[in-house]
Parts: sequence; structure tokens; C-alpha cells
Amino acid sequence: MLPEPVKNRIHTNQDAMLQTLSELIAIPSVAIPQPQDSNFPYGKPCADALQYMLRELHQLGMICKNYDYHMGAADWNPSLPPHLGILCHLDVVPAVASNWSSNPFTAEVRENCIYGRGAIDDKGPAVAVLYALRAIREAGIPLRKNVRFLLGCNEENGSTDLEYYLQKDTMPPQVFTPDGSYPLIHLEKGMLRLTFSKTTFDRIHQFEAGTAPNAVPANASAVLSDGQKQTYSGTAAHASTPETGDNAITGLLAQLTQQGNFPDCAALSKLFPHNCTDGSGLGIACSDEESGTLTCVCSMLQIQHGQIHGCIDIRYPISVTKETVLQQVQNVFAAYGFQCEAQIQSDPHHTPKDTPLVQDLLAVYEEQTGQPGTCIAIGGGTYVHDIPGGVAFGMEYPEWDYHMHGDNEFLPIDQLVQNTEMMAAAILRICQ
Repeated sequence: MLPEPVKNRIHTNQDAMLQTLSELIAIPSVAIPQPQDSNFPYGKPCADALQYMLRELHQLGMICKNYDYHMGAADWNPSLPPHLGILCHLDVVPAVASNWSSNPFTAEVRENCIYGRGAIDDKGPAVAVLYALRAIREAGIPLRKNVRFLLGCNEENGSTDLEYYLQKDTMPPQVFTPDGSYPLIHLEKGMLRLTFSKTTFDRIHQFEAGTAPNAVPANASAVLSDGQKQTYSGTAAHASTPETGDNAITGLLAQLTQQGNFPDCAALSKLFPHNCTDGSGLGIACSDEESGTLTCVCSMLQIQHGQIHGCIDIRYPISVTKETVLQQVQNVFAAYGFQCEAQIQSDPHHTPKDTPLVQDLLAVYEEQTGQPGTCIAIGGGTYVHDIPGGVAFGMEYPEWDYHMHGDNEFLPIDQLVQNTEMMAAAILRICQ
């Protein structure tokens, strides 16, 4: 269990913790790629957020290094090789202020929660790690192994920050990120993002649906050659959990197919049956016990000037390869006269359940919560997707919706404290 002196310091520092998180939220660190010769590769706000955290860690007595504002690192004891890496990111997704109940970049505390962009993703977790380290230091507990706190600035836009860091330095042998969910994410499905196209003679002047390649579209509209307009209203969802949405593309394709005389729309409707998200229309449906079921989404579709262009998002389990899935999809599309090309091909990420890191973190979770510690698999990707042996540990608790990436993102204050205790317990178990 967490030593009482450490626990006491965390509770004593609660107000300071909230102040730090508030100041960090106030930095609008939306990553904006800059020219190659820029001193701030993701923009000044991201650099300011990184500098802010490195300053806090330096004051704590950690030895800090700035990797040209791509990433920062802080070592507990630089005379020892890093044993545990804790990875957080300081960049955030954009926020539309008019949709929020408060300014997204001015932290507001109400109903025992702190609201602001980054509260749960991933500034709250970064502050929890900071104050976990501070509590251990203030309690005077030595660590036999070195912990390295890694802070990135481009997780939301491709993790080029990690690529840069790995050109300059190495990862510790054990790495976790509190940029996911509890109990522990040990498996992330592989991803294929494909585009398809064809010249069509369907009597459609225009078809528009989808705004993002990794989302189930909520709205679709078509203008037929006779000027008639047809629409479909569905429900948006993330492409990793398409069963929670209602795909407007497949809904409108089914609607048009029922009217006849739209052979290419009928072909697409056969390949992407409405309310079917397992890829069976493409002949790629599969699942395994550890990963779960393959998911497949037609996420974007446009018909204009006689040309069809579309996008597909596929999340596949570890029991198949991306080559097998891609070949099958391309063969099926070719049979209907479509061109199909891969834009992104990402292998699954899988850290076995019996590794020491996984077992240590699950034991910490059970001790701190009294709940069973189990591994979970997801269709999305976390910050450790390309780090061998890495796992995601926290900070989202099961059954909670923190409005991550949405309006009014928040974090309950008691959970911020609980997570700080969780991070401290993990550091002590692995490094003491």
C-alpha cells in the first residue's frame, strides 16, 4: 500500500495541484506544425507548456532536458540508467469556445470538478505524475531505480515528438502512459486507413458525407441528377467503436439502393451494409478472444463530377495481418471496378499479460481501488502504440465519460487526487 507520508503529502498539496493544473490549462497548447527551421516545432503555446512543466520538475530537484521543444525529460537520478518511463503529452485538441459552458482555456472548478481543455487528456495526468514525484521527494523516500518523466508536444497529431526523441535518446525498458483507461490497456488493434475511387455513371450530381477519416459520420446528403435532394441523419461515433453510432453514409446508400438505377451505390451498399460494422460485406469479418472483433467503417464519401471518392477505417485483431486484410479488401473492390489504396497501415500493439510491468501495475490498481485488475483491449491507439512493451495505465476510470476531446472536458478533483496516489504507488512499486 502507499506509505502514509506520501499519501499525506499528496493531500496537503491538493490546492497547489489544482493551481498547477489551472495554470497549465491556461496555456492553449494546440499543436500547429511550424516550418522546419522554427525554434518551436509545434508552435509557441506547446513550447510554453513544456517549459512550464520542466521548470516545475527542475524546482523539484529532477534533472531536465529539452529535446528542442519536441519533448522534454526529467530524471529522478541521472547517475542511474532510466528504468521506468512515464509518458504524458501536453498538446491538446482544439476547442470551440462557444460550445463550452466556460472558457476552455480558463480552468473552472464547479461541483467538485475542474473543467478545461486537457483536464483529462493529458494535462491532468501530467500534473498527477508531477505531484506523485513531489510527494515521494517530500516524504524523503529514496528510489533505487531511476524514473524518467517524458513530456511530449504532438501526441494528438501523429506523435512526431516521439520519433524525434528516439532519434536523440532511448526509451527506458519499462514504459507506461496515463493517457488511457484503467485497469490497464495492454492491446491495441492494428489499423488500416484506405481510400477508394471510381468513375461512376450513377444518376447522382453530388453526394457529401463525413468530415474525418476516423469517425462514423452523422449526416449525409445527395443531390440526384433531376435535382431531387435526399438526406440521412445518423449518430456520430469514433471509428474504433462504430457499433455505438448510426452511419449516415450506409444509411443513405441503402435508401438510394431501394430506389434502383444506382448500381455503384448498390455495390457500395453491398460492401458496407447498413448497421454492419464487422467488415463482413468485404469478407474480412474476424475476431479473437484477446483482441475482440474487427471493425470496419466507411467514414467519408463524396460523389462529384462523376467521380466517387471514399475512405475506410478498419481496426483489426492480432489474429490476422494487415497484408491479408488489405489484399482481401482490394480484391473485392477491384471486382466492382473500384481502385483501392492504403494510406495508413499500423500493426497492432500487444504487451503480454504476464510481463512484470503489467503485473506490477495491475497489483497497484487492485491495492488502490479494491477492484479486480484486468487487462483490456481497445480499437483506438494510445501514446505507447509504437513503444514495444509499453502499456496505458489510467487515468480514465471505467464507466466514466469525461467529455475527452469534447465540449466541457472535466476531471473530478477527488479523482485527480486518487490518480496522484495511483501514480505514486506505481513509481514506488517499480523503482523503490
